[in-house]
Amino acid sequence: MPNVALINTVMYASTLILLSIGFTFIHTIEKFPNLAHVSYASFGALFVFSLVRILGLNPYVAIPLASLMSGVVGVFIYLLIVRPMKEAGTSAIHITFAMFALSYIIETILLIYSFWIMLNYPFYTYGFLLRRYDTRIFDLPGITVVAPILCVILVTVIHLFLTRNRYGIAIRAVSEDPKLASSLGVNIFRVHVLSWFVTGALAGLAGAALSLWQATSIERADALMANVLAASILGGLNNFYGAIIGGIVIALTQRLLPGFFIRIFGIWIAWYTPLIPIVLIVTVQLLMPEGVAGFLTGNPSPLERVRRLLSRASGTGD
Repeated sequence: MPNVALINTVMYASTLILLSIGFTFIHTIEKFPNLAHVSYASFGALFVFSLVRILGLNPYVAIPLASLMSGVVGVFIYLLIVRPMKEAGTSAIHITFAMFALSYIIETILLIYSFWIMLNYPFYTYGFLLRRYDTRIFDLPGITVVAPILCVILVTVIHLFLTRNRYGIAIRAVSEDPKLASSLGVNIFRVHVLSWFVTGALAGLAGAALSLWQATSIERADALMANVLAASILGGLNNFYGAIIGGIVIALTQRLLPGFFIRIFGIWIAWYTPLIPIVLIVTVQLLMPEGVAGFLTGNPSPLERVRRLLSRASGTGD
């Protein structure tokens, strides 16, 4: 019998890694957190549902199409909202608020569309699950084999793209110093469009793949966004490789800590397990403001940061 807990953890880690990479990608380029990022995952999940249930497509044909369409949505958001706001001189914090509002607008549109499906088709779209349309590989649900392998492949491809391809190197240059990159001939507009497409496609892929394994609800996007934030902050908001580490750590804590706490404190503690990513965000910001990446690159250790904080609080200085 397959270990369901292990499969759940691997699937969730694969999803968080893809989402955290995309979130970190945009933060590195645009210098603001895209709080509508998880909306791409909701869009990808509902898009796959439509292709599979309404058009009868194989889910492994529908998932790449959902990923591409999510990437297109990301580009439209950049062209219609982010770029005009930045050209108008809007500050990063105001764009962040705009993305927060946009997440609710997208969620509302998706809920209206899902309600339309229920009115016109005999499909239940709240908490939908496409597992029965999946195939089996090695006596396991196909997505539990495909998703982790695909995650590893995509991480490798992105690494090679950022280090070996001239467009990837251009993205890194823009993230470091846009003005200098532009003066050296880098097409800044093309880099931004490519970045928004890649992040949208990764998030859409994560949401679409997850719908084959567990029940997916558009209204759960806020909880997933908190986990993505925690993973990205833990890894370092400006570090691609840190996002991978953060995704793995948050997936493990989300899947392992609740059972550990329940055994110690009882079932009542389960109501408070959604606070785990929030607590991690606060803790990391206090001890490692630059995340794991900053810690690994030689920044002061967590204990040293605590000592400095206590020193400042007492007014004694370093």
